Amino acid sequence: MTDEMEEIERFAKSTLGGMPEVIKLLGHHNVELAKEQFRENNEMYLGRKYVQKKTLALMAMSVSLSNGQESSAMIHFKLAQNFGAEMLEILDSIKVAKMVVMASTMSVMTAILPVVQKRNVKASDDVEIKKILAKIQSESHMESLPEDLVSLASISFGLLDEHLKEKSELLSPFIMSQKDVFLIAFADAVSIRYPECAKVYLSQFFIKGGTEKEMEDALFLTRFITGNRTLTSATGILKW
Repeated sequence: MTDEMEEIERFAKSTLGGMPEVIKLLGHHNVELAKEQFRENNEMYLGRKYVQKKTLALMAMSVSLSNGQESSAMIHFKLAQNFGAEMLEILDSIKVAKMVVMASTMSVMTAILPVVQKRNVKASDDVEIKKILAKIQSESHMESLPEDLVSLASISFGLLDEHLKEKSELLSPFIMSQKDVFLIAFADAVSIRYPECAKVYLSQFFIKGGTEKEMEDALFLTRFITGNRTLTSATGILKW
């Protein structure tokens, strides 16, 4: 091991509790690439200043799960435990990921609505749906409702009802703050590239007292985790 890698390992142990496997593997092939990975890990993830480390690790786990990255999720799960996360907080983060991924199926609703309308298919009770949508808008303090949600209501009252049941259950945390739930949901939505969903959760995050600095931390983390999955998926290759 080179002097540079030894220095990285010492710093990693003092800050992370150990050397990330992917950095160690990269160091066997190219020290500069390992240093860059460590820089990103520190500056874009656990070195952020406004969101506490436990929440960052839970967010990273949730983003990984939203993108189907089991190995990455396990890394961040263990880090979250090291930072004192309780199992109920971990379950809260998992619930958020599930909600965001299921909600992402609404991203096609506005696109397919004209096709459905051509068949003259209408929701079973337009008056009732308007009442429900008005209640959602009032309770969420949104200036306007997401277009995909309105389209979903026009296409299927049953799916709208199901979405609201899921939202009520999965976005109601066991012990995590509601603000952190919405910040994690925002990060998940950004990572799966669902802009409308990200906009909704960011708005709710700010309503719950979130700050722009915390939002920026979440964006840095999401960028890091999204790109880092290429390396966690390549660990088998790097072991050669």
